[in-house]
Amino acid sequence: MVELLRGAPGRVRRILALPGHELELRRHAPPGVAIDVCTPDAIAAVISPELARGVVAIARPPRDWDLEELLEVEPPKGLKLLLVALDGVQDPHNLGAIVRSAEFFGASGVFWARDRSVAVTPTVVRASAGATERLPLCQVTNLARALARAKEVGFWVVGTVAEAGADLRRLAADGMPDALVLVLGSEGSGLRRLTRDSCDFLATIPGAGGVASLNVSAAAAVALATLCTPAPAESPTTPNERDGG
Repeated sequence: MVELLRGAPGRVRRILALPGHELELRRHAPPGVAIDVCTPDAIAAVISPELARGVVAIARPPRDWDLEELLEVEPPKGLKLLLVALDGVQDPHNLGAIVRSAEFFGASGVFWARDRSVAVTPTVVRASAGATERLPLCQVTNLARALARAKEVGFWVVGTVAEAGADLRRLAADGMPDALVLVLGSEGSGLRRLTRDSCDFLATIPGAGGVASLNVSAAAAVALATLCTPAPAESPTTPNERDGG
């Protein structure tokens, strides 16, 4: 709720809150937004109490970005231009976690196909910790065509696969193009064939344990950290120099 008030206050029309929950919200609510202290039944009439947790906003839907707009978004200063594409992610908790990681690591947006994929729901918003209010999101009709369009305007596409891909760390260390689309597959079957065929690179996250692969949201966090985070600047001193050696 606080992230909604910070990131998109103009969308909020009214807030319902149980007694005691309204105090923190009054510090962040813009002028003109009514905060009504109400009963649990009033909140339950709007949304599941488990999702509301004592407070709910009546707001306009978030902006529905167009793919062409997404392809023109500027990256955060000092970072590569990176978009995240999802191929059939159906779990709202996974979608929310991926959006959260994408925003945290500086990706410029997320897009995915409408078919066989979860939409932005209250569960997605909560799992994203408010990142859905800060990051451009777009649903497309056909993911393969969207990836082809991204390539037309200069993006390179890297897909993540559980095995037989190039080592993601090595790809990043060798230097990746300045405009990337990172594609992550569904929870069960990974990337579909057409999506794989659209990729310029296929990458695997190497592991050291006995578990064969990562959950898609965990894989997203690792891949984003690897591809988005700039290498640290070289230290002006060596350990021996710091120790007086």
